[in-house]
Amino acid sequence: MTRFCCIIWLFSFAVWGGSRLVDSVPAMHGEVQSPQYPRPYPPNLMRQWDLWVPEGFQIQLTLKHLDIKTSDGCHQDSLTVLYDQKVLGKFCGQGSSSDHPSKKPILSPGNRLTLIFQTSDSTPEQQQHIGFSATHKAIVTDCGEPEPLLNGRVTFLSGSQNQYLSVIQYHCNEPFYYLAGELNATFTCQADGKWKSNNNSDVTPTCIPVCGQPTKRISAYQRIIGGSDAPDETIPWQVMVNIEGGRGGGMIIADRWIMTAASVALSHGILASNDTVKVYTGLTDIKRDMSSPVYAASVHVHPQYNNPNYVDYNNDIALIKLRDPITFNSSVMPVCLPAAGASYQTGTMGLVSGFGTTDRRRIWSNKLKYVYVPLVDKKTCANSINFKTRNNRTGLTRNMFCAGLPEGGKDSCLGDGGGPFVLSDSGRYWGAGIVSWGFECGQQGTYGVYTKVTNYLNWIHKTMKEN
Repeated sequence: MTRFCCIIWLFSFAVWGGSRLVDSVPAMHGEVQSPQYPRPYPPNLMRQWDLWVPEGFQIQLTLKHLDIKTSDGCHQDSLTVLYDQKVLGKFCGQGSSSDHPSKKPILSPGNRLTLIFQTSDSTPEQQQHIGFSATHKAIVTDCGEPEPLLNGRVTFLSGSQNQYLSVIQYHCNEPFYYLAGELNATFTCQADGKWKSNNNSDVTPTCIPVCGQPTKRISAYQRIIGGSDAPDETIPWQVMVNIEGGRGGGMIIADRWIMTAASVALSHGILASNDTVKVYTGLTDIKRDMSSPVYAASVHVHPQYNNPNYVDYNNDIALIKLRDPITFNSSVMPVCLPAAGASYQTGTMGLVSGFGTTDRRRIWSNKLKYVYVPLVDKKTCANSINFKTRNNRTGLTRNMFCAGLPEGGKDSCLGDGGGPFVLSDSGRYWGAGIVSWGFECGQQGTYGVYTKVTNYLNWIHKTMKEN
């Protein structure tokens, strides 16, 4: 029965004696054999071969024959193959069997390879092993297929595909994604077999979603209560949230996150189970566009929201994490989160949208509606709420703001809850508010009340990071 032993490990090796053979010219191909091969090798020997090839090549070593005295851990006679003092293989025994480790060619990580053959102190009469015979050849460094780019693509610019000095460039799917950090993500196949950028990084770039910049714009403040049908692709962050037959709104803020109202996610203080939460994206016409929903992986209600009797809407905010990420396009795109300390100036026109009721008959809208309403100063809003307050409903808090017209006619309403109130800054829309509550939709002297998103940025980021 054939006996062999092979150990592959990592260690540093120092040559203390023996002979060393260094090629002065690149060894593009050749043969290495143990001393006196094919006759038995001598005892008490250490021989080293240092092979090298030009940069951009690797060395492939193939052991054609192996017959080295077997010992435990190959600690007596052995052939060791190293790259930069790191062992790629250590061999002894007989390599005649098809599954012997020596049958697999060794490829150097770089353009150098060292072979060390050492033998123990034994008499010629005892030693009948003939050693080894190996061939080596230079192979052009191949970096392999570049890592694919999620929501992007790779193009080859020059060189032989995937080989040394080939150049590729990563692109994101514009205008829905952009490259993080690098405007020109060009990578070159380097001598170490890795794709590296101009700043010597081998980390594949990332495509970041573009937020708040729809491909189509609503052209004017057209005449939800008093609203107009939203043209396709103009409010791509809008989602419809269905929970056990109930309807609410929400807005996309990341590829796996929806922001909505806590009052949508809870019913009489009970959190909706994940399986009952269905999120529909890309809708402007429910009958025409309705497709398979995205389901919730988890639902996160603000911990200080406490409104079992629908009288206290403070902290009316929730986040829905989706089971699967959304791929963005012209119909589905996130809205930006507000900057820290974002301004809510009285009179600024905000865009409200939803699939809620459009009149006092409480009939659901099958089409996405939108309306522009101005921010209302806190005193005016508070006075209207105090005048209308009944049934012990809590009034306006610092976590809320109001929007609407004093004469009424334009407002969010039942079924719009959780939906977006967005403001525009230099052409980018950001989620300023969440449709929360109000009195008598669109009536004179009443205003819609919205959760002030900027007050919850820390909670939003913390929740997304931890989940």
